[in-house]
Amino acid sequence: MWKDVHTICLPVKVVIGRGVSNDLGTIISAQIAGSEVALLTGPNLKTKLLDPILESLTVAGFKPFIEIVNSPSLAEVERIYHSFMNRNLSPSAVIGVGGGKVLDVGKVIAYRINTNFISVPTSASHDGIASPQASLKGLSGAHSVRVKTPYMIIADSEVIASSPKSLTLSGIGDVLAKLSSTLDSRLAQSMGEYVGEYSISLAEMSAKLVFENLDSIVSMDDHGIRTLLEALISNGIAMAIAGSSRPCSGSEHMFGHALDYLTSSKLLHGFSVALGTKVSLALHGQDWRTFDQRVHEIGIPMNAKSLGIPPIYLIRALSFAHKIRPERKTILGNGISYINAKKILEEVKAI
Repeated sequence: MWKDVHTICLPVKVVIGRGVSNDLGTIISAQIAGSEVALLTGPNLKTKLLDPILESLTVAGFKPFIEIVNSPSLAEVERIYHSFMNRNLSPSAVIGVGGGKVLDVGKVIAYRINTNFISVPTSASHDGIASPQASLKGLSGAHSVRVKTPYMIIADSEVIASSPKSLTLSGIGDVLAKLSSTLDSRLAQSMGEYVGEYSISLAEMSAKLVFENLDSIVSMDDHGIRTLLEALISNGIAMAIAGSSRPCSGSEHMFGHALDYLTSSKLLHGFSVALGTKVSLALHGQDWRTFDQRVHEIGIPMNAKSLGIPPIYLIRALSFAHKIRPERKTILGNGISYINAKKILEEVKAI
């Protein structure tokens, strides 16, 4: 019996560029055996994007069948899974074309039927495009479930550049959250927890590069979009190397999940964790002011008013965030009292 074995599963191919989704069939044909593939997408995906993808798959010899993902939930996974079983479908790959909910459901479906998942994001809103984690509603208190790392990632920078700017800002927020999660990871290291240094360094580097290139990313030019995409994919790879979400998810994500719970998930993920990052940087004794100023300048909301939610939600979220993942050591420790949470949030101008 092997001891202390750490298995790292990485994507076999990552393709980023303008118009690459139109060549999806050709790109995946070298790695995918068989002809039957499942294509999961959202109800609002534009025909002008989907039709060339379907044509490409057909020309390459694949027989695609489409399933529409309506919600990021365990119930939706069950519905689609049973749809496959009832039709005796056994796809060689599950292809997710869409945003976060499509990719998360697709990853879980692929894991459940033991086939490869191909990630084709239509926005750069969070690092789920490449991570071995999926966030679904109905997970009995858990906020994510571990699945296989996407087998391939095909990211069309032209498609992503045309997505709503708010989604790109959310992606920026999710990458910048690694400025906090890596501090928590090193804190955990100092307390005896093993967290691989390489995975921490990779996540940290991605956050710093995005912070240095904010203007280019926000302008939605090709260089900026590629920088953001590469950072999000690097974060997914960091999690694959670590064997968990640890290097990319710390106190800021616990705060974000707590805030999501209180607001019924009405906030973009990147916005809630970006605010959590400001709070976490302050708790770690780091320069939160420069972070706050730059992130606010590009349009990410950094306080309750700009988020459009009552300040009390932020106070409550910070005071019970440590309960979201009590096994994970972070700067939140054993919790922050309501009074101290209010004081901290006032000090960082979040309320």
